[in-house]
Amino acid sequence: MLESFKEIEVVCPTCGETKSINIPESLFSQKKFGTIKIQVPVNAVCPKHQFIVFLDTKGMVRGYEKIDIAMLVTPAETKKEAAGILTLRKLIQLFGTYGILSLMHAKIFNYPSYIIKDEAFEPTEELLNLISNRILPEKYRGHNSIYLLEESNYSKIKLKEKKALLIDSLTKNILQTPWKEKLKFEEEIVKRALEIINEEDQLLLLQQRIAIFIKEAEQAKDILENVNEIYEEDLIEQVSREVLMPRMNQNRLILIKEFIKHNFSQKLVSRIKSRVDEFLSSL
Repeated sequence: MLESFKEIEVVCPTCGETKSINIPESLFSQKKFGTIKIQVPVNAVCPKHQFIVFLDTKGMVRGYEKIDIAMLVTPAETKKEAAGILTLRKLIQLFGTYGILSLMHAKIFNYPSYIIKDEAFEPTEELLNLISNRILPEKYRGHNSIYLLEESNYSKIKLKEKKALLIDSLTKNILQTPWKEKLKFEEEIVKRALEIINEEDQLLLLQQRIAIFIKEAEQAKDILENVNEIYEEDLIEQVSREVLMPRMNQNRLILIKEFIKHNFSQKLVSRIKSRVDEFLSSL
């Protein structure tokens, strides 16, 4: 039976160019997937920009997100890729830019990831977990949190964990994400990595930037373990001082809270208080 498609009119959030794209009808038949994130590559709608379009289960556009990442022009296949080694560039080709950002986010914040594979998909679970573990500090490695699914019928897919990432490797569509925050942290470090030609140096930069973030999160955890409560501003000040880094912004604190919640304890996160929330609740 041939796949039927739904025509969706989308608008580039950067330049405003409009074009209709075809999305498989089967994506909209399963309400359990919630918001579906479609990766729109360069030249699909406009010649310069890639972006994400958010669709509900009825095929209505609910929003857009820009992706400001470009890969350097490289040979069709690098020596490492020819030897069967998955580079950052090759992973982006496999999963799309937003797919890689999502897989990184899931790995850092301890969410399981499920990838729907087709017959042409070559990487194994073991290889994908090995590569993804390398971006983390050593003591956070070793978790096999990426799983491959051979079931292509969306209606038959049953995930062990509800809060999990689900990607279709064939279409590169993101069928489910268990978080609400945007992937600006991952986008910033991947963008910086892709400015580097050497593939090992790309990995090293990712490792360094993620290690710095986790060091901040661990310092925040240590502070929270020794207080009953602390205001956000005070925690930001203390963490920045202890790790000898410029004062972090509110978005960074949100990520730190998520990291502590998923890697250590929700109870610790509940000790962080907001003066703004207290003021609003007193009105």
